[in-house]
Amino acid sequence: MSAEDTHRKLWFILLVLFIPCILNISISTIIAFMTIRGVMAEGRSPSEAGVEIMRNIFKYNFYWSVIQVSLGFYLARAMGGWSWLKNQFSIRDLSQKPARSILLILALFSISYALIMGEQVLSASFYGGWEQYMREWREITQAIPYWSKLYMVAIAPFTAGIFEEIIWRGYGISRLEQHIGTSKAVIVQAVAFGFWHGISLHTLITAIIGLVFGIVYAKRRKLLNISIAHIVTDIVGFYFAFMV
Repeated sequence: MSAEDTHRKLWFILLVLFIPCILNISISTIIAFMTIRGVMAEGRSPSEAGVEIMRNIFKYNFYWSVIQVSLGFYLARAMGGWSWLKNQFSIRDLSQKPARSILLILALFSISYALIMGEQVLSASFYGGWEQYMREWREITQAIPYWSKLYMVAIAPFTAGIFEEIIWRGYGISRLEQHIGTSKAVIVQAVAFGFWHGISLHTLITAIIGLVFGIVYAKRRKLLNISIAHIVTDIVGFYFAFMV
């Protein structure tokens, strides 16, 4: 294989890993512009437009799952299809050493949740304190339809926990390391994973989580336990964010 072909393949892998970020930003931007037009037509204030944008992004956030599942299945097929998936999500990964697996899942959940809560505390400092931050957050979430909240708790954690791990850990690390080595592959996929979650403080937090999950995957080469930890983290996080 020529150097040109190698570079072309590397750029293709990078494009695949950053496509979700591009799609997410593009769709959320469209939602924002449409929301602003509606708010301006109604003569409401710019501050109300900001709140309404956040509401609509969460209201129509099922597009996250569409991107995750579509790209995840495509990349799973590229990695070997059903046989690869069965190997990655084999129940033996959990049942052979259940105590160790449970400890790993709990550790990953604890790290992820601690980072996310730390993000919330830091964000609250920019809103004049925790009470003001929660008051503004509730103003956003209370107007979100129940079906959208139910999606966040009952569907989104599973599409994210399974297909995000396929995309960034399973495919990302395995393919990138062929060109830049495992250590750099773990870092690059974590960066791409962070930007998939938008451009904010949450980008940094999710990139760190992606780095931790990536290190575990690079050592174990199995997705089941990592996916379970991811699912549990999202269920707990989304429940307290949108349902309480």
